[in-house]
Amino acid sequence: MPLTLSDVLDTLSDPVALGIEFHVGKIDIKGEYLTTVRDHIRVGNILVKGGTQDLAFYDQTTDVLLTQKKSPPADDSDRALLLHECVHAMIDVYDPGGTVTRHMGEVAAYLVQTAYSVRKTPTANRTGTAPWDKFWGDLFATVRANKLDTKAGNGARIPSATLESLRRQLAALPHVNYGNFSEEATGVSDGLVRMNLFLQSSDEPVSMRASSVSYEAYPDPSDDYLIAKLLEAYASTDVRGYGKRLRELRRDFLYCSLHRARELRTRLPVRKKGDRVSELFHDRLSHGGRAILLRVLALRG
Repeated sequence: MPLTLSDVLDTLSDPVALGIEFHVGKIDIKGEYLTTVRDHIRVGNILVKGGTQDLAFYDQTTDVLLTQKKSPPADDSDRALLLHECVHAMIDVYDPGGTVTRHMGEVAAYLVQTAYSVRKTPTANRTGTAPWDKFWGDLFATVRANKLDTKAGNGARIPSATLESLRRQLAALPHVNYGNFSEEATGVSDGLVRMNLFLQSSDEPVSMRASSVSYEAYPDPSDDYLIAKLLEAYASTDVRGYGKRLRELRRDFLYCSLHRARELRTRLPVRKKGDRVSELFHDRLSHGGRAILLRVLALRG
């Protein structure tokens, strides 16, 4: 059983997490910014779904946070990992222009993860000469050298030489794809999907939005439902209406059963004549909207 929405919200309400404040290049880490991520989750701008992997993951294209496969409630280690992904969500919110590089985004997330761990467990450390051991050891050393493990370090700006050393190690780590990207590569933030078609807030009451993502089982969108939803007519200038529909379909695709998600994933990538859902999916949605929804289905595995 994966961690839940409640685990994510509890992490983003943890005073220890919200008390962390420092700067990684152009990235500002602040509790205030993390509470903004929490607020976006609460209103449904960022969706949370239990994942099937041992690691959590934030997808900036769809604004979906997948939690790790770990029985709740989250312990301090679990929260540290969730916080890592919430930093990626924070960058997505505050850097809609996509100026943050992939490597620096990861370094920032790892430093927040480590700072939280040391504030929770002051003796936390990792030693060894293997690449991952060395990387984690240097993260712990950076946190302590810049006093990020205490309030005295709040507002610290990590030296550029330290960041470059961590970045180089990150790019050389085995079993991950960080090294596939150049030092200058960006693409880790594009603003929340609302920037591309969604509105900042939902038309649904807050209580409905919160409960819809807390259910273990969410009703599968039937073909009849999808056909009716895709046939909804909006004026060409009704951005609000188009955004509401796309937001609802994103939710439906993310929270439906795995079986239904896999079925839709095989039916929707190309327009299939005679399949009414497939036809309307391609005829009634924009290329960008289809790409977002197909990405949601891909995240379901």
